[in-house]
Amino acid sequence: MSKEVLDTHYKRLADRYDDFLYYSPEFVRTLTSKMIEMLELHETDTLVDLGCGTAMYSIDMIKQAPLKEEIIAVDPYPEMLAQIPQDAKVRAVEADALDFSKRPGSYDKILIKEAVHHIPEREVLFKNLFERLNKGGILLLVHVPPKVEYPIFEKALERCRNWHADPDELVEQLKKANFRVERDALRFPHAIPKHRYFEMVRSCYMSALTSLDENEMEAGLKEMEEKYHDNSVLRFIDHFDYLKGIK
Repeated sequence: MSKEVLDTHYKRLADRYDDFLYYSPEFVRTLTSKMIEMLELHETDTLVDLGCGTAMYSIDMIKQAPLKEEIIAVDPYPEMLAQIPQDAKVRAVEADALDFSKRPGSYDKILIKEAVHHIPEREVLFKNLFERLNKGGILLLVHVPPKVEYPIFEKALERCRNWHADPDELVEQLKKANFRVERDALRFPHAIPKHRYFEMVRSCYMSALTSLDENEMEAGLKEMEEKYHDNSVLRFIDHFDYLKGIK
């Protein structure tokens, strides 16, 4: 995925990101509960949320597992970081993941939620993060695989298949960086009013949609209208791979 597409996507979507991607408190809490479990969070841990966006997951984790130190929330887009509430126990750092991984520092836990597929230099990133982690530290990737079950049009599904990282490949890259890897998954059932989901698609709530041109989006929305003509609610499963690298 090109940097131009990512820049356009996150700068344009920033002020509506949580409106579209938060889904529901139940959704966020389901994901963060499993993050806390797999990160083995302790109150003394130093946690980095790498590619944090609006830090919605960090903020919910703090509610369940209070940490003594602020979460270090790293994102390359100031527009996204600006959405973090002022009173959140989060320290915002404007940097891309690879650049941050090269900076001096030591951490206990690192979370990368749905951002690793944006980073082509993953082997270098994982090697750097292995060096940044303390002994026994954990890097957790929470990742949507290439084959998604979203009720979007075929061109967008194809783009996801081509752009999302293969979880098997991610496991091998983590092992190559000397991580011991454990693997799990989570499936969350959504039920979203059709008009709401169509609004999300029109607004290109996924970066894969931002990569499509106006004609492709128009044709895709027409395809969806025909396919879901008789549906008032769209029901689908969100699958997340949880890949845990242990130092």
